[in-house]
Amino acid sequence: MEHAWDAPDKQAMGALAAALAPHLRDGDAVLLDGDLGAGKTCFVQAVADALGCGDAVTSPTFNIMQEYDAGGLRLLHFDLYRLDDAAQLEDVDFYAAVDAFTPGAAFIEWADKFADEMPDDALHVRIGVAGDGRTVRAHATGERAEALLAAWVQG
Repeated sequence: MEHAWDAPDKQAMGALAAALAPHLRDGDAVLLDGDLGAGKTCFVQAVADALGCGDAVTSPTFNIMQEYDAGGLRLLHFDLYRLDDAAQLEDVDFYAAVDAFTPGAAFIEWADKFADEMPDDALHVRIGVAGDGRTVRAHATGERAEALLAAWVQG
């Protein structure tokens, strides 16, 4: 299943991301890709806000991974931009964190850098820049990701 949306401004982008939040559960993986400044971190911020996260969600570019309690759901927020080699994923405990049986939902920015290392069952979200707005294209690989995407599309 695939779906695409247009988000003409930051508020629309935030609303689109927030609409995904109530459908998330432990074990979900959301792979975020797009150019620098496309809005990957803003997407995660809107999801966290919608879930009731009281912490300021920031880009984990230098930390590689941040963890948040978002209304009882553990959010793991990865930014793989600074990693150069897939072997470094082990150094940041990536595989244990995104294991389907690990509590929490993982949001992984720059997932396409290490596409072969990403979870098989994942929601892929690509954010593109279109003038002042954004285009969001999503597709799912795996049974759970298909259900997640379908629930997101249906609202």
